[in-house]
Amino acid sequence: MRQEQRRYQFAGSCILFFIAAQTFQELATRFWIPDAHGPEHELLIYLLPMDRARALLILSSILLLVIPYIAIAMRYWSATPIAALTGLIAGISFIGFEFTARSMDFFVVGQRWANSFRTSGSPVEKAMIVHRYLLWSDMARGIYFEIMLSFLLASCAFLYATLQDQDRWSRLASLAFAINILRLLGRISSTFAGQTWLDALNNSAYFPIVFVINCLLAAWFFHLANSPLSPARVRE
Repeated sequence: MRQEQRRYQFAGSCILFFIAAQTFQELATRFWIPDAHGPEHELLIYLLPMDRARALLILSSILLLVIPYIAIAMRYWSATPIAALTGLIAGISFIGFEFTARSMDFFVVGQRWANSFRTSGSPVEKAMIVHRYLLWSDMARGIYFEIMLSFLLASCAFLYATLQDQDRWSRLASLAFAINILRLLGRISSTFAGQTWLDALNNSAYFPIVFVINCLLAAWFFHLANSPLSPARVRE
């Protein structure tokens, strides 16, 4: 197997790991992690071993997404360099924003603040921790605009690049990025533009759509890994 094909196989494996982490999160939140009733309860949920395992899995899987983004950018670098570079920069920005927010959430909120809240015997100190947590939640909402916007830009750039590919299997990637663009536009509209009729994209419809998108990408990568036509055949 050539180096390029091994790169696609590794990228597909990273996508599979991301799917596994998202599946574990869906099962954990549905069956094992209780629903939170207020910020005090939310802080205590951070201390559950199941929630910590979920957070660490998601954190790791997001960091590994840099491998598929690099693989896509390298595939289309010679044919569509602007789209490849834009997608790579935006994709790495998305990973950076997401990883930073989730690291803060896990290591600071989930360990320091949640532990302090549990062990503190002072109502005043507990109230201060809750206030700090609510401030962080408001800040995180703003950070998620940058997260979704950078992810949207990466998806647009990679959609353009894959649409130039004459290999019909690349339509799997094009479809994945097109669905993701619609999903992110809906999430942004729901979260920041008051379009509550799209709230399901942040809740019940989140996992099924993410699952489909990443299955399409994984199938595409593994096809490339086993195809003798691995170089991109781009329209002139």
